[in-house]
Amino acid sequence: MKTIFFFIILITTKLFSMHHGPYIKDYVAEDHINFKDLRYKDYYNKTLDEFTIKFILNKKEIGENIYYLTIVSDKKSLTHTNVEYEIINNIMIVKLDKNQKNELFFTYKYDKAKSPEFRSDCISSFEYNYFLRYEGILYGLAYGIIFCAFLYYIIIYYSTRMICFLYYSLMQLFVLLSLVGFMYFSYQVTSPRIIHALVDFAETLAFLFTFLFAQSILRSKEKMPYINILLNLFILINLIDLILICIYKYSILYLYLPFYIGFLIPALVGIIAVFKGNKNAIVYTIGWSIVCFFVYIAQKGLFIISGIYIVHIGAPLESLIFSFALGLMLRDLAKQRNEKEKLLIHQSKLASMGEMINNIAHQWRQPLTHLSFINMNLQLSLEDKKVDKNYINNKIKEAKYQIDFMSKTIDNFTDFYKPNKQKSIFLISEAINKAIYIMKAILEDKKIYIEFEIIKDKEINSYENDYSQVVLNLITNSKDALILNKIEEPKIKIVLDLEEEKSILKVFDNAGGIDKKYSELIFDPYFTTKDKGSGIGLYMSKMIIETHFKGEIKAQNIEDGVVFLLKV
Repeated sequence: MKTIFFFIILITTKLFSMHHGPYIKDYVAEDHINFKDLRYKDYYNKTLDEFTIKFILNKKEIGENIYYLTIVSDKKSLTHTNVEYEIINNIMIVKLDKNQKNELFFTYKYDKAKSPEFRSDCISSFEYNYFLRYEGILYGLAYGIIFCAFLYYIIIYYSTRMICFLYYSLMQLFVLLSLVGFMYFSYQVTSPRIIHALVDFAETLAFLFTFLFAQSILRSKEKMPYINILLNLFILINLIDLILICIYKYSILYLYLPFYIGFLIPALVGIIAVFKGNKNAIVYTIGWSIVCFFVYIAQKGLFIISGIYIVHIGAPLESLIFSFALGLMLRDLAKQRNEKEKLLIHQSKLASMGEMINNIAHQWRQPLTHLSFINMNLQLSLEDKKVDKNYINNKIKEAKYQIDFMSKTIDNFTDFYKPNKQKSIFLISEAINKAIYIMKAILEDKKIYIEFEIIKDKEINSYENDYSQVVLNLITNSKDALILNKIEEPKIKIVLDLEEEKSILKVFDNAGGIDKKYSELIFDPYFTTKDKGSGIGLYMSKMIIETHFKGEIKAQNIEDGVVFLLKV
């Protein structure tokens, strides 16, 4: 692949001869006799019905070496040649060595006059033996690697919603389209201008998303504000170039700006980021530097193989390096997420403990009051100096009953909040009743009416306490909403039913419903509308239902409140 100038000339002219080195010179004759130097500008707007191309070899320069002349032309219009050739990938190949003729002729004749179609180049024997014959494999591997990188990270973007992954995947997509376009041009003598415009559009978009990716992954806006201005400038220039491509049908920017500059800029920005302490930028800097190097030697012709092969090696190599770097980033994100989940679980446990203590306090309030009255009665009885043993025994029995009730309450709460690692078979109604029992005292204290209706029950093999914990969270959520909104006749209704072998639990309340702007956020971690809420109750409920029960939980507003639906 040469510079963008080569592709512009290739599309806008029909006749083009590439640089062949000191060992071969090319000429053209329109009458097959009078030859002159082959220059594309002489045939910019000229049509011919026949012409002859002549190559003169410099045997001294060739020496003992072997080169190959590649010719892309209208082979059906070839009427005469004085050399033997072979066809590889629809390209004519002529061997150039000390035994080849000094002059090579190729005569073409068209049925109807048109712009001449002929393009040639010289390649090394190394390229002929190891690349030309196997370029299909090289292209296939390159496109496969780049496409997989695009597909993989577009999926990751939809999972994480991190914009850097979107920029990277789109960058890979447009790099892929650009390479496919370059490969297509390498087999064609002529191509419609629209095809060239589309390839230029793709390559400019590739550079645009390269700068956006660098800006995002290096966090230049936060870490390097002055460098971020530079990146914004290049982003703006590329956007302008996209508009110009639509007008002029080719890239103005990359006609004058070498391709490698587009990778040199993010490489330099990466180096600056590394010096500022961003160790993660090292891998990205290496990736951009490698691509910059490959594109540079491809444009400058500094290697023994054609630029198009060099770029098809460098681009997938960059994809592999960046995929490795982004993979490390994903690992760190997963680690951070695990730590966050642990923190959420810990906070959920603390919140559960707080709820448990609060509920125990409400359950104990009445028996403690009763014990206080018993104690007062016993004191009054002693002051009268008339101790009735039967009366004392009855009071002791009453006290023992209240103490047993309080002890049983502790046992029930302990069993409820005890984590159960083993699955067990239980009726869903029993798990719901456990949650109602825990909340009963506090609901009575707040004068909230609760109703439980069983239409159809179901027995499942899972974690009973986890299900009860979810129901408890939903009842607590409704209770808090009813108190917060100061509902005059607060009530909670729970309905258990069965649909298509799935247990359906509905928890209704008349607390006024969920504000529409929060309807999509209520199951997010740390989201809460309460002044002292933690925002993890509904999030943990969603996690439990989806992970432990492979079910679903959702909420929707009804006429005077909200209904939570559990399906397991």
